[in-house]
Amino acid sequence: MRSMTGYGHASGKVGKGRLYIELKSINHRYCDVAARIPPRMGGLEIKLRDFIQSRFQRGKVDVYLKELESVFGGPELELDVALAKKYLYAIRRLQKGLRIGSHTDLLSLMGVQNFVKVKEKEGNYIVFWKPIQKILSEALSHAEKMRLREGGHLAADQKKRLKIFKGHLVKIEKRAVHDSKTRRMAQVVNPANGNLETNLTTDKMDITEEVTRLQSHAKQYEHLLKAKEPVGRKLDFLIQEMHREINTIGAKAGNAAISSHVVECKALLENLREQVQNIE
Repeated sequence: MRSMTGYGHASGKVGKGRLYIELKSINHRYCDVAARIPPRMGGLEIKLRDFIQSRFQRGKVDVYLKELESVFGGPELELDVALAKKYLYAIRRLQKGLRIGSHTDLLSLMGVQNFVKVKEKEGNYIVFWKPIQKILSEALSHAEKMRLREGGHLAADQKKRLKIFKGHLVKIEKRAVHDSKTRRMAQVVNPANGNLETNLTTDKMDITEEVTRLQSHAKQYEHLLKAKEPVGRKLDFLIQEMHREINTIGAKAGNAAISSHVVECKALLENLREQVQNIE
């Protein structure tokens, strides 16, 4: 069993530089991937999404990419020599007009950033997909281990709650059998003819079918907790069906003891339902 909550990160050499990848996942009905990457890496978005969706079936995943060192090599400087000459000519005229000594640092007056530009090297990141995929796989593996650890804790807790639930079912069944025997023995006087007749409410209060279906659902639930494939949606569906049956039992049973067990069962099912929202 896997939780949908996970975190992983990895870094490695790509091209002439190094790339860092980080991803976080939380619960979501489907597998929704959001790539938070620099615009220049936009071409990678579809590949990132497809690869993550091949590993995770459910969960909202945010993936971040950052170049620790430029993949295409270090930046280059672009010099605008013609503009620098114009600045120099203007500064010298200003020196002469203001009678500023020649010892003044001309570059500080000119503002070197005006004619020296830093240009990042650009290229197609898709050509480096294989090493990027390797780093992404490592980050995903870390996240998956975390999802498995948390999923193990959820599975253990679900088994405990399901055991308690089944205990309540046993008590409901025993009480229902006792009440059924009592009703069969009971007779009422028909006011129309004064004859003794069997209580006609017996069938309406019989909860045997509901208890049987609940026991079957509980067995299926227990089986799914041991499954290796994603089971979150199946568990969610079973809980809905179990809610339906326990509500019917609560409506039919005219017994305070059974009603008390029904309340406990509803609380347990709600606990299970909340946990299932974070199971893949």
